[in-house]
Amino acid sequence: MPPRRSGRSRSDRTAPDQRAPRLGGRPSDSASSDGASTTTGADTTPPIDSIGDSSGSDSSGADSNSGAGSCTPVELTRTPVSPNVVLVLDKSGSMVAEPLGMWDHDNDPNTADVTRWSSLHQVVDAVATEFEGSINFGAQLFPGVDAIADYSEVACVINEDIDIAVATMNRAAILAGIPAADDITLRGGTPITAGITTALAHLKTLDPDVPRAILLVTDGAANCTADAESTALFENYDESVHDVVGDAFTVDGIPTYVVGVGIEDLTTEVKKDGNPHGVNTFTRLNELATDGGKPKTDPNEKFFNTVNQIELAAALDEIAFDTLTCIITLDSPAFAPEQTAIAIDGMLIPKVADCGTENGWVYTHPDGPFDAIELCGTACGGLKITGEAQVTVCTPD
Repeated sequence: MPPRRSGRSRSDRTAPDQRAPRLGGRPSDSASSDGASTTTGADTTPPIDSIGDSSGSDSSGADSNSGAGSCTPVELTRTPVSPNVVLVLDKSGSMVAEPLGMWDHDNDPNTADVTRWSSLHQVVDAVATEFEGSINFGAQLFPGVDAIADYSEVACVINEDIDIAVATMNRAAILAGIPAADDITLRGGTPITAGITTALAHLKTLDPDVPRAILLVTDGAANCTADAESTALFENYDESVHDVVGDAFTVDGIPTYVVGVGIEDLTTEVKKDGNPHGVNTFTRLNELATDGGKPKTDPNEKFFNTVNQIELAAALDEIAFDTLTCIITLDSPAFAPEQTAIAIDGMLIPKVADCGTENGWVYTHPDGPFDAIELCGTACGGLKITGEAQVTVCTPD
């Protein structure tokens, strides 16, 4: 297994400020720690030893047991729902062509440079290995493997169907479906819009109640605009990518994380070189990251720009961790919803009223069915680190 280059393990991570999207993938605001309740003994959550007293009512005031008799507490260990994530990967010719496609991957001038594709391949392998079982990965290449180096539409070809469909335990399939790390025959333009469109079409076929996301990695600006002809395919920036990414987030609740590979903050020259004329790729990727709903908090760098493999690995690792959900499903709706208790590493988590501003847990459907739970704020961060929670539910006697 390739070494993890970010130097972190799940046990020593700092919980991210932004919590996972709610069940259903709807965009949500970041959780706020200001004024949030952190007292694990809050009145909203019963102590573990009180479970079994089914005489109470749920928060709506209705008799949650519907006249049912007493119940017995049962403790279960539950892992969060795995999100569905498509890696949209740049395999254009610039990822391997000398000299632009080469970089100092390890930040050591005494070692030989490698291709950017070699680094991306190794990082994808490491991330897919680390999050195997906790993230359902798929992958889409842009352009497709049949693209060639030519000033025509053949440099922009892309498969209409997803290259590697999202699935559990999918590392081996992804590595088998993308070019090898040492492949230097990669060719073609940068049809980002087409790559994302294919990825989105696939994600929309999956359960909308499971959070979905796109992780885009590119070393250049979007070109290969649909219906463009001749030189316009490569010399004009594809503005439509912003609409596609923006609609995916605001309409479908599917965010796009944006990662740049060696992006410089400069405006391209007006010349026939395969790059859009007069475009600052750094600025456009900042805008794309904002459109996608997952920008960084850095006001000057909204996307994850990387200058070597170490930074690329850290970026994908951080993004993958952020996509982890804080949603736990139950085998069946809770028999006595007000009696449920949640703990992480033995510490009781309070039930709260507002997942957007408080630290604790809520039912994803507050009016029922009570078959899924979401952890909020710092509790969500704790769940991402431990990877499991103890759920005590009441079962009928």
